[in-house]
Amino acid sequence: MKKLIALSFTTVIMALTSCSNDDAGDNGQDTAIANAKTAFVDNYVTIVKASYDDALAQTQNLKTAIDAFVSAPDATNFNAAKQAWLDAREPYGQTEAYRFYDGPIDGDGGEPEGYINAWPLDEALIDYVADGTGGQQGSDTRQNIINNTTEYPTLSKTVLLDIIGYNQNESNVTLGYHAIEFLLWGQDSSAPGDRIAGQRAYTDYTTADNADRRGQYLKLAAEILVEDLKSVVDQWKEGAAYRKEFLALSKNDAIDKLLTGAAKLSKGELAGERMTVAVENQDQEDEHSCFSDNTHRDVFLNAKSINNIITGKYTRVDGSVVSGTSLLDVLKLINAEESATLAATTTLVMAKVQVISDAKFFDYQIIGETIDNISKPVMSTVSSLEKQGDELAQAGKTITGKNIDPSV
Repeated sequence: MKKLIALSFTTVIMALTSCSNDDAGDNGQDTAIANAKTAFVDNYVTIVKASYDDALAQTQNLKTAIDAFVSAPDATNFNAAKQAWLDAREPYGQTEAYRFYDGPIDGDGGEPEGYINAWPLDEALIDYVADGTGGQQGSDTRQNIINNTTEYPTLSKTVLLDIIGYNQNESNVTLGYHAIEFLLWGQDSSAPGDRIAGQRAYTDYTTADNADRRGQYLKLAAEILVEDLKSVVDQWKEGAAYRKEFLALSKNDAIDKLLTGAAKLSKGELAGERMTVAVENQDQEDEHSCFSDNTHRDVFLNAKSINNIITGKYTRVDGSVVSGTSLLDVLKLINAEESATLAATTTLVMAKVQVISDAKFFDYQIIGETIDNISKPVMSTVSSLEKQGDELAQAGKTITGKNIDPSV
């Protein structure tokens, strides 16, 4: 049975306003709104911490599975590592709305987010690729890190971070979830109609050239990923510098930040960079998780991260529910019509991304879709996400008086 960690919004508002004078008029309403904003920001911080905790725990499980596989590389351990990667993506995907406002995930140079979840990957800079392919820079003409024993005689975190790393250049991404994904699945060289993911063999870690180095890279990438994710989690802990800084903001400033993240993810990043670009280019390389064919879950989970903020609820990996005052609750006190419209839009968005998730194989789903036709599933979802982004921006203006640009 799911454990509900919450007080109902009605209970919160009754408690917050019970001491006000019945004749307080506008002052009573203003107090209710101010208190609801505080409760909303507090609940947001609680949800952020819970979702990052889950993401870190599942990613630590991924590291454990990778260590076990590299120590004993067989088919069973290989499949377990791949499943652990898929499991780790479930909570992490629901943290993506906490970006785009200079929080702990968004470093000045693109890290730690650039080390954690950047894409598209330059897979040819990491390991071998099929003849005639070369990642984002035609890098089939360069010898990759794993097989370049002359330039990189030993592999270490220093090599991967300082010499290669993210380097503020998204075409040179060689770390993070998607680097690990590539090392587990390999390139997906199949046609979208085949509806199969990458088919890397576990023997790449036993009898193939530089098998030991491939295992070292995989282990180092997992270790770095855990460390970077932990650095984000630590900033949202009770008493942590960033958490205190965020909670010390005026409630309007805090709400402006968190809605900036949600609006930008909805309209600019998810609808735009992660979906429209893939439809327009009809290229598997533009899929977020193109090696494992897990993009259908990325789409759902990213949309869910926004929905969690709108509804004020997050379901943890263990099934318990963190719940409290939501964006809809605050907005309803100020403009009930806008709240009802946003509630309907986010419900529609979640229904549409569920269809994408159920259909699987995003590269197959986009075949035949065009960016100027919103009657088909993917671009129809894009249209709804764009609408939701605009409504989140409007909600921010209604609540705080501040303007939000939902593009990225």
